[in-house]
Amino acid sequence: MEPDRGWNDTQRPYPDGQSVHGIVARIARDRPGAVALIDGDERITYAELDRAADACAHRLAAFGVGRGQVVAVLLPRGAELVVTILGVLKAGAAYALLETEWPRARLRDVLAELGAEVAVCDSGRADGLGPRVWTPPGCRTAEPPEGFTPAGTGGADPCCVFVTSGTTGRPKAVLSPHRATVRLFRRGLSFGDFTSRTVKPLAAPLPWDGFTLELWSVLLTGGTSVVVREPYLTPDALRRMVRDHGVCDVFLSSGLFNLFVDEDIEAFAGVAQVMTGGDRLSVPHVRAFLDRFPDSVLINGYGPVESTVVAATRRIVRADCDSGAGVPIGRPAPDTRVHVLDGDRLCEVGEPGELCVSGDGLALGYLGDPEATARRFPVLELDGKATRVYRTGDLARWDEDGVLHFLGRLDRQVKIRGHRVEPAEVERQIERVLKVRRCVAVPRRAADGGYRGLAAFCVPEQGGDRLAGALSALRGVLAPYHVPEAVIAVDTIPQTSRGKVDETALLALLDGAEGTPPAGEAPAAGAAEDPGDDLTLLVARVCADVLGRDEVPSGADFVALGGTSLDAGRVCARLTSELGRPVPVSLLLRERSARGLADSLRVTPAPASGAVDDGGPVPLTPVQRDFLAKHGSAPDDRMAHCTGVWVVDGPVDIAALDRAAAYVHDRHEALRAAYRDTPVPGAVPGNTPAPRTALLPGAASEEEAVREVHRELLRPLEITRGEIWRLAATPIAGGGATAIGYVVHHIAFDGWSETVLARDLGEGYRGVAERGRTSSLARTRALWDAHRAALPAVEPLLQELVDELRDTPELPLRPAPETNRRGPSRVVRSLSREAAAALRDEAARSGRTLFTVLMAGYARAVAAVTGQDDFGVVVPVAQRLDAGMEDVIGCHVNMVCIRVREALGITTDGAAPLVRRALAAQHVGFDLLIGRLREVMPSRTPGTPLFQTNFVVQGDAAPGLDLGPLRGRPVRPPYAGLTTPLQTEVWPDEEGGLRLVVNFLPAAGGLVEELADAFWQNLGGKG
Repeated sequence: MEPDRGWNDTQRPYPDGQSVHGIVARIARDRPGAVALIDGDERITYAELDRAADACAHRLAAFGVGRGQVVAVLLPRGAELVVTILGVLKAGAAYALLETEWPRARLRDVLAELGAEVAVCDSGRADGLGPRVWTPPGCRTAEPPEGFTPAGTGGADPCCVFVTSGTTGRPKAVLSPHRATVRLFRRGLSFGDFTSRTVKPLAAPLPWDGFTLELWSVLLTGGTSVVVREPYLTPDALRRMVRDHGVCDVFLSSGLFNLFVDEDIEAFAGVAQVMTGGDRLSVPHVRAFLDRFPDSVLINGYGPVESTVVAATRRIVRADCDSGAGVPIGRPAPDTRVHVLDGDRLCEVGEPGELCVSGDGLALGYLGDPEATARRFPVLELDGKATRVYRTGDLARWDEDGVLHFLGRLDRQVKIRGHRVEPAEVERQIERVLKVRRCVAVPRRAADGGYRGLAAFCVPEQGGDRLAGALSALRGVLAPYHVPEAVIAVDTIPQTSRGKVDETALLALLDGAEGTPPAGEAPAAGAAEDPGDDLTLLVARVCADVLGRDEVPSGADFVALGGTSLDAGRVCARLTSELGRPVPVSLLLRERSARGLADSLRVTPAPASGAVDDGGPVPLTPVQRDFLAKHGSAPDDRMAHCTGVWVVDGPVDIAALDRAAAYVHDRHEALRAAYRDTPVPGAVPGNTPAPRTALLPGAASEEEAVREVHRELLRPLEITRGEIWRLAATPIAGGGATAIGYVVHHIAFDGWSETVLARDLGEGYRGVAERGRTSSLARTRALWDAHRAALPAVEPLLQELVDELRDTPELPLRPAPETNRRGPSRVVRSLSREAAAALRDEAARSGRTLFTVLMAGYARAVAAVTGQDDFGVVVPVAQRLDAGMEDVIGCHVNMVCIRVREALGITTDGAAPLVRRALAAQHVGFDLLIGRLREVMPSRTPGTPLFQTNFVVQGDAAPGLDLGPLRGRPVRPPYAGLTTPLQTEVWPDEEGGLRLVVNFLPAAGGLVEELADAFWQNLGGKG
């Protein structure tokens, strides 16, 4: 269908001359006693607010403020700020809100860009700013002179200025008219439910257009705005505001929304409408919210500041989370038209192009920069009309339902904590401050998929300069969201084969240094000091968990360790939960250390009420989420059943085996949890009963025993009720042996877990169980988040993977004509100890891993058998490199894909960079990658694998079972299901050789014997 690109001019029901302050004044006349603002204990009615704004406007006019001017406002969030904003508008000027905590050098740069003649601030900020400074003289209680009349401004007049990032190294000042704000909040025609009953927090950063959304969605509709004095809204604060003031509507940046969902989703209870935006939304977080609050309205808002607050919105539905295309940005906002263009041509439905915006939301232009205004706001011929548009630089497409989908950026621009950042501006600032020959600022992805910050790589003017003190110098000049997390001195800036900056190579320099300051800039003193009392230790532990560190010294500077403002929010949210009292973010950002925060909490009295409940589901990793989703859609599927059998050389005491199972069950948290979609997709820690061994009738032979035990193990597991694993046993006639089998759902198990299970089961049976409980659920998720935070920018990395893997040809598999088997089967080849030793020697000589040697051999074999030289191989990667994780049962894996070209002749050296590249992306969610590839490879059959083969090198032989006088020999039954038609594994055997196992589905049965032989011969097999 043809997309509805926006609202027609004839639909506009408001007069063009209506102004923001005029609407507030009308509400004050109609409902004078209604509460407009709540600021602490102070309540201000609309009549009081309008009267105070008149008094402020009168005094500003006397100070020389008039129509056409821009007034910079540097006041903290509060009632005085709101009065001043309305006073500036009533004086006929436009306001520009600036952060009072910006470094003075940044403030001077921004003020120069604004061309502001007057700045409103308190006396302590006045010196040296440049403009004339006006200090508010308590306007809230002042009376305007009789007969005062506000300046006659209309919808086309300037209203406000937003300061954003520019590519030239200078900030950009975006001038927006009154009509751009007014268009959004008209009764019955808005994109959301904004009425006189709306009660909403005022918490957004002042320079951001999110503040405009929060303030005017309330004051233009007669609602109540509740001032938040903290740096930003926290879950505990929202909970108290719902309770104390009836807050029913909230706006959160996408990063802050994710924080709420992760740390305290119950804080949303009682909130009828939630709006989020500022960056691409995280589907798992959105899904978790909708599952927990299905009756709440959740709105995704998209819009550059050049189109004032929002250009498109979407009321998110559950189906948006399951499409694989990400959450749409929706349909055009009121009096806004959206165009997807290829140059000046309108794109067809489904065709990607640049998203351009027209309509009443457009800014008037960039202050002091007519060239940029003309370039970014051209007049185009669209639908036969000359139309002024804003070229966003964003890539988008319409779908068949007339809904917009955001696809990414056409340039380097990123969003950091809700702020639009041009890395080029940061680079120019750093080059100026540090006097380096060149700087490259590279965005770094956060665990939730957004950008956490920048890493700056600088070539010093003098060789050997390690840029000591660089971060301290930059913090004194740059805006907080411009300050890089690390400054790294490099000799040269590496380039790709195409001559572009190799950002992946630069970010690789940060490996092993996550969260550490650059050379010459150590954390604050205190690392060697006494860590302190229990409260200090608790704060330090939570800081370490959030920062992904083993420990944080109690005196170390949280920011210098890499902590962002959102990291601080996570710390305070978790402490609020653990301590049962509010922990303000401002305390941590002020004290900057665990000891300082603990000391402040000791002297800050806790409130008498408002304790926070703890507990709740632990979020899952991407692989676990995929297992849970597949279980929900096909609960009887056995693909995720991990099974094993031991043949024990004697009769087994079943009661002792049950006691051993209880020990294992109690020790490993992952085995006694329930895995559920609601209230959020997560693992719910619990104490579900341990499984009791299913004792089967005796079997006549070992082969029959293994088959019968395996059949019993393949009954469905109900992981949503905590049935994660089972045991079965059967005696074997003729010698007293016993077959013992286990099954564990893959959501709580991996290849490494086999050894841990065998060890602990044996210890429990022998009665020597001395190991304590493990806690792997939260640890698993925390490690995943920490590793994701250590990645280079995920979106560019993800796009690089998509570019590498798109259009990978399918392997031409062929079924075996003589079989009608429906399930998996396998063929096995054995490689001698001598041949395996030769492979290990080759790896050592070449400086490569054994995996790389085996991978090259497998690729050659696949190419030789299929006749295809280009294909993708899926490889699982263990995620257990952190201390302590080798001792737990759990799912600690992710998947990567290696594309092999010219595979027939590939060598170990040729395979090495392919393996390195894949492992560098091992913490990009494989589900995210597959979803993105589905978008760009639509010809592939839905529901079938994009790639046809897995390759797995197992580090250990299948573990034996030590039952004291009895020994269990491992026997590996065939898989119940496969994720690809071919899954080839390499296992070490007990003699030092290698066991090559090609598992296959019937679709590949016609070539597996030939493939197994080719692989065996490639690795040196003879005979």
